[in-house]
Amino acid sequence: MTGAKRMKDPLPKFGGRPIHPLVLVVVSLAALLGGILGWVYGSGSGGFDEVDRLGSIKCLGCLGLDPVVPGFSGFWDDYPEDHVDAGESVVHPAIVGRELGKDDIDLLVLFFWTQGCVPCAEQWEEMVDKDIAIGPEDGGREGALYGNVRLISVDAANDPDGLYMTYRPTGKETGVPMTTFLFYADSGSDVMWYSHYGKMDIGPLQDMMEQILYHEISGVH
Repeated sequence: MTGAKRMKDPLPKFGGRPIHPLVLVVVSLAALLGGILGWVYGSGSGGFDEVDRLGSIKCLGCLGLDPVVPGFSGFWDDYPEDHVDAGESVVHPAIVGRELGKDDIDLLVLFFWTQGCVPCAEQWEEMVDKDIAIGPEDGGREGALYGNVRLISVDAANDPDGLYMTYRPTGKETGVPMTTFLFYADSGSDVMWYSHYGKMDIGPLQDMMEQILYHEISGVH
């Protein structure tokens, strides 16, 4: 006598009828898509805006992307000649005036980065190693090397003060890392500045800081 054959597990049923596996896959995918769309429309002013904003800032140095901007030829007071608003005055965000207005601050350095930017992390670690910066990129600040420098680390994709959009060197391209130097001219009224696009090696970065701090400035435009 042969043994009884094992019965296959029945397919899930709905209303007494078996549900085809393909239908289950389609339903699962639809549920997943619905959850994503719910996040998209429910996050802030719209998840589409958030995704577009985050995706619009390129990682300079990642995947061969290099900044297409001129090198340093002097500090700027207005927007430089290669800027989309060349010759126009810069409306500096209030935080710049507050920091440079402090008696113990002679130089404000803004370091712009975004999540997943490898060159950003590399530059930040080099600044930390030299004690120019301290802490992580997210919330980091100046180290102890220079007592009269204020360093602010800014996530370019989450910048409520509008610093990143103000100090892009051409006003067109968007990318990180970007390092911006701001200080008062000798008159104490005009803010001079310069933004470096792409990873800045620690040697030139430190040379530029000391050029400003020790008043060895030339080629102001």
